[in-house]
Amino acid sequence: MSLETQIWFLSSGDVMVKELGVAYYGFHFPDRAEEDFLEIMEHNCNAVLLAVSEYDYQVWYSNVVTIAQKAKELGLKVYVNLWAFGKVFGGEAPSVFLQDNVNYRQVLSKELPFPLVGACFNTEGFRKYFFDAVSKLAGEKVFDGFFWDEPHYIITGSREIYSCVCPRCRELFREKYGYDMPPKANEDVFEFKENSILDFLRQASKLVKKVDSKKSVTVCLMPFYTAEEQGLSWEKVCSIKEIDVFGTDPYWSIARKDMDFVSQASKETVKIAKKYGKRSQLWIQGFLIPAGKEEEVREAGRIIGNTDVDSVFTWAYRACEGSMVQSENPKKVWSIIKEVYAELKE
Repeated sequence: MSLETQIWFLSSGDVMVKELGVAYYGFHFPDRAEEDFLEIMEHNCNAVLLAVSEYDYQVWYSNVVTIAQKAKELGLKVYVNLWAFGKVFGGEAPSVFLQDNVNYRQVLSKELPFPLVGACFNTEGFRKYFFDAVSKLAGEKVFDGFFWDEPHYIITGSREIYSCVCPRCRELFREKYGYDMPPKANEDVFEFKENSILDFLRQASKLVKKVDSKKSVTVCLMPFYTAEEQGLSWEKVCSIKEIDVFGTDPYWSIARKDMDFVSQASKETVKIAKKYGKRSQLWIQGFLIPAGKEEEVREAGRIIGNTDVDSVFTWAYRACEGSMVQSENPKKVWSIIKEVYAELKE
């Protein structure tokens, strides 16, 4: 069997899950990335998600595109994730935007409001920054699609204390509801926050399609155990026409949940995606797996694989070895991911 045939085998024929992928970050040099992509393919993947931080975007843009091209040449589907942009999308990466634009940060509702480490979805400054990046990346033919990763307001852990009460949010809230934002959250606040994120996602997704209608748009929301604080209805997100794939990441270990949590979140994701005519995507936790708990990764993978899901990804390459979120035994976790994917593709 030729190399090309082997590459495309994963995406053809009768397979249990048609798309198997992994998130990949920390890349800067194309030749080294190519070696990693070959390893990723050996782990039964036919897709890769490039987690592009603000630093990567601003400093390494040319190499980001070249690296994506390397993955394409090997036969991988390539998706781009604006990783941790503004710290309102998932990820550990710092935000250059927040460093340079304190006035566009979210503001906490307290007796003495103060700025938070998160951009406000409603400020024109952040919207322009993010949408400009989307427009530029969407113009690159090499990317197959975009990935909106866990869009959220800063989670406070309280229903009453909330963000954001910046001047722009206060202005928009008063225009909508006819009174000032309250010091403690009420139902109007929750609705306002939800609509702010929905509008942001809608505009970003429309922009992708405007630049290149062939590119897919995927949104991954946190599982419903944080739905109240996140303030997003899964069904409302799925109703956005320009979104093609709906997913979630039932990371059981960091949520301190059991496999029932993985099963419930996975089934609900596939059900809602089908209801709205979207493809479904589920994520396997490959980071922060404690020593001795590695077999839970296999169990979660099998549960996810039995849900009629369209796409399965893992965060992240080599179980995040060497990073602040690495699994305690990353080599073992990465090996199990390879075995799980072998089962899912057969």
